[in-house]
Amino acid sequence: MTATTPAELDGGELQPVSVGATELNPIADVEAKITKNRSKVGSLRPSALLYTSGVGATVDLPRLSVMPSGLDSWQRYYDRRAGGADVIIEPRLLELVRAYLGNQVDQLRKAPWAPELPGGAGDDAIDLGIPARVFPQWLRCTGCNQLAPVNHQVFEFKNVLRYRPDQAQFVHKNCKGWDSGSRGTTGRKGKEQAAVPARYLIACVNGHLDEFPYAAWVHRGQSCPNAPIPSLRMREWKSNIGPDVQIVCLSCDARRGMLEATGPKAAEKLPRCRGRHPHLDAFYKCDQPGKLMMLGAANQWFASTVGLLALPREESATSEDLLPHLEGLPPNIIATATSRDSLTAFRMLVTTIAQTDVFEKTTDDALWDALQMLKAGKSSSSSKAASTDPTDILQPEWVVLTDEVKYTKHSGAVDFRALRRDVPDTLRPLVKEVVAIEKLKKVNAFVGFTRIDALDRIDDSKSRVAPLAQKGRPSWVPATEDRGEGFFLQFDETAVLEWEEKVIDLPIWETFRNAHALNFRRRTSKTSDSSIDPDTRFPAPRYWAVHTLSHLLIREAAMSSGYGSASLTERIYAWREDGNRPAAAGLLITTTASDSEGTLGGLVDLSRPERLEALVHEAVRRGGRCSSDPVCSHRRPRGKEDFLHGAACHFCLFISETSCERTNRFLDRRLLLGLLVDKNVATPGLLAPMHGAR
Repeated sequence: MTATTPAELDGGELQPVSVGATELNPIADVEAKITKNRSKVGSLRPSALLYTSGVGATVDLPRLSVMPSGLDSWQRYYDRRAGGADVIIEPRLLELVRAYLGNQVDQLRKAPWAPELPGGAGDDAIDLGIPARVFPQWLRCTGCNQLAPVNHQVFEFKNVLRYRPDQAQFVHKNCKGWDSGSRGTTGRKGKEQAAVPARYLIACVNGHLDEFPYAAWVHRGQSCPNAPIPSLRMREWKSNIGPDVQIVCLSCDARRGMLEATGPKAAEKLPRCRGRHPHLDAFYKCDQPGKLMMLGAANQWFASTVGLLALPREESATSEDLLPHLEGLPPNIIATATSRDSLTAFRMLVTTIAQTDVFEKTTDDALWDALQMLKAGKSSSSSKAASTDPTDILQPEWVVLTDEVKYTKHSGAVDFRALRRDVPDTLRPLVKEVVAIEKLKKVNAFVGFTRIDALDRIDDSKSRVAPLAQKGRPSWVPATEDRGEGFFLQFDETAVLEWEEKVIDLPIWETFRNAHALNFRRRTSKTSDSSIDPDTRFPAPRYWAVHTLSHLLIREAAMSSGYGSASLTERIYAWREDGNRPAAAGLLITTTASDSEGTLGGLVDLSRPERLEALVHEAVRRGGRCSSDPVCSHRRPRGKEDFLHGAACHFCLFISETSCERTNRFLDRRLLLGLLVDKNVATPGLLAPMHGAR
């Protein structure tokens, strides 16, 4: 079963303003033997911390919204865990993270999670978890629409049921309804009503996020004349132009609508950004204008992650080779290697804690020398930063997967096992090799996030990525490892290149190139580097064809592998020769799970010759037709259209965006299958010789 990670409310970090410990500090309650509230408020899958609900994101729980705190707040949770932090040992990923964040990063850590004790022993209020703070802290009562931040103590936090963290909520204890204050409610008995997060926020392109200044907004930048802390209410009506939200001050009867914050002159009325990073509880200098943002908006948080396959390489024969593996281990594990005689126990401990057998085949002399180098302060970090180019990241994986000697030699590793399969006769000569990967591991790391613009819209500008720690230079980053299976297809380079040269000179290919350039200029943020050449981001025809085949295989494999299509992912190796980098043409389809047991083998079984032959031919047959044809088969961008696909749509090619590495872009059935279409959009198909063959 896949483990989930508890999220915890941490009273010391809920907000800049001090609040009562018995109200909002559940951990302190437990330590003081006051069990009024519990700390666990929800759970997340480990992968969600990297892609959807990580540091700096707002996580919508059933009755409140929280934000995972920055990495500075995680350390005391690791300190409370027996054995410290669980780490992931993968030097190639560590070097890639250092290229983004600096050489001070020395560890890849798993989330501070631990299962409950057997038999229900202990108290889940002190379980390890991800520290989070209530955000936004402005809440609205669902009974009377009163608007107030949590530190005004209008609302009370309740989380008293051990096995129902989903019922954690804020309540308005003595609510008398929306018309409270009128003469008709003088004798009305109040009742408890739930409070929900207020929906408006202020963001900026530098990744800052702040509460909407409701009090200043309703009083137009002035103070309330009747009360230092005015009582506010958010009222909403339906109108013919959408919801009409109005902020009302009950202390002085000032009123102001939120439509002013969304109109054409909103930029003149909204405040400047204060440089707030709520996940760090800190403010930084910022000169950007504030932008109105709704809670839960799609552009509120874009994760910046890096990931790669932990594929085998040559054995680490020297102490220098072992040093980067040792650097990722916690100090308490390194401290157990006190002598050469202790190295056997050290290896066993590393295998258990870090789940890696990297030291099993090394000599005692090399391992001991590496340990001494580490204790002497020597670092493995190179003065030359690792390349962040996606092709350079994929290149080592391509080298292993296309070399039978390498992948069979290392098939006894704990995280990797692969074997060569025979290529079905009907798939030759295009398919050169088939590799069944019975065990693999994918490692992923979180390096930051952006707001308003995704990272690929700002020219990968690291200055726009929000920091994970207050000093901006963390010594570790959150990471996950997923284990699973898959199969790999390598295509014959001669056949691919011969086909590709025919496509590059076609008018339809120039149409795609122009559409990409237009899309790039429109999509790129105005604050990015305008000198970048869009053609450097435009994939070659072979990528389009291989990518299209990958989607067809995923859709077909979902019907016979036992996995849903959303559980399958692709990894495309398709680039032309460039300098010292040889050309590549292949695809890897995998499924992974975050537990230590991996997956069940249904995908590997599809790589057997008789099953792979049927899989490919049936996928090609289905791809030859689409219920949207001839509209789909003749599709191309025209005029100012900038979509990045040809003959592709939801009926024939599109898959879940979690499965596609390019979010359903760069797809065209014509390039793969050579469909019978008008000559002005026709292209030769890479798989045309086998299209319809059995």
